[in-house]
Amino acid sequence: MNSTTKAWIAAGVGIVFSIGLIAWQVKASRGAAINLSPDDMTQIASDQAPQTRQRLATDDAARKDFAKNVRELLAVAEEARSKGIAYRPDIKRQLDLVRALVIGQNYQLSQRDAPGAAPISDAEIDALFKEPGQEERFKLFLQDAQAHNPQMAGQQIPDEQMKEIKHQLGQALVGERRGIAAGIDKKRSVELQIMLEQARLLASTYAQETLIPNTKATEPEIDAYIAKHPELDDKQNRAKAEDVLKRARAGEDFAALAKEFSTDPGSKDKGGDLGWFGHGQMVPEFEKAAFALQPGQISDLVESQFGFHIIKVEEKRTETKDGKPEEQVHARHILIAAGATNPFGPPKSPRDTARDAVEQDKEKKMLEEIVKRQGSHIAIAENFSVPVPPPQQQMPQGFPPGGPQPPTAAPGSKAPPKGGKR
Repeated sequence: MNSTTKAWIAAGVGIVFSIGLIAWQVKASRGAAINLSPDDMTQIASDQAPQTRQRLATDDAARKDFAKNVRELLAVAEEARSKGIAYRPDIKRQLDLVRALVIGQNYQLSQRDAPGAAPISDAEIDALFKEPGQEERFKLFLQDAQAHNPQMAGQQIPDEQMKEIKHQLGQALVGERRGIAAGIDKKRSVELQIMLEQARLLASTYAQETLIPNTKATEPEIDAYIAKHPELDDKQNRAKAEDVLKRARAGEDFAALAKEFSTDPGSKDKGGDLGWFGHGQMVPEFEKAAFALQPGQISDLVESQFGFHIIKVEEKRTETKDGKPEEQVHARHILIAAGATNPFGPPKSPRDTARDAVEQDKEKKMLEEIVKRQGSHIAIAENFSVPVPPPQQQMPQGFPPGGPQPPTAAPGSKAPPKGGKR
């Protein structure tokens, strides 16, 4: 299955595996009680990536955080159900498809080593789509995929790719039928996986449609935050940088000053050491000042989009690169800025830093309100155990061929746990 086909399958299901922004202020009705026992949590945790399992196996705090993450995911899903999202035709189709994919996947996994197991044939898939309503179901699947991914809207799907998408969907649906006949859907691990995958779908839909807009910081909120945090004011930062520069020029240890005052996370703990760099690797203002200094010299304040820099050159050298001499500098620096930025990464203005802080605070409060409303009927065990994964163990990731492939969580986002072990 090529990457384009995978994208159609994933979009048709509509699963978003990151719910960093999930919160809302509404009255919620109570759903059925959810009770995850220690064995259930062990099952869910055992399906995580080896690195996560290693941490969960040895860290009590990590297990508590993991349980908290599961509770938050389920609470937001319950909030979505209370608002009727689960009963919308498009979402109901996707919830049904999630269930089919999970059952079909687990059935296929159960047949891998089963003696005499018969693979799903093309004839079975063809027969499925000849049943009343199945062709319409496939058309609705494609519509849902386009609705979830605007880049797919209006696309003309080549005939060969259309056949491949249909075949993969048909294989999952036939697998679901076989799995139900074999009792796969009654296994607790499969029930847990269905519950969590459907919860992701509901939570992400609710977040994207209703919740995320309510976490956006307004201009007055940003102004108020900056007023309470004078360190975000450029005047304050300049004054602080000038004071640190005086101390550096008075002979104080530059590396010690960097560890104490620098806001560059990449070099702060290394005493501001940036290592060797050549032309074109730093922002222009920084580069011009650094290459103008001699070893041992300290620059004046250098202002860039990242903040205020104090640069000390340690060494200089010339190396041959591609047959041409190239000047290189080994330097340390102290960055005084509002945010955690450095000369190698994207800049973040004080206002952007304030916006992020305001939105994170709103997200946290909204999520706490949802958990408070919905959490009373969600019991999650925290005293569960997790087996330590063997070294270099390969764990199944996402769905097998024929199912949706989970996208990587955005940097800084909080990815919820995957479903029960299969």
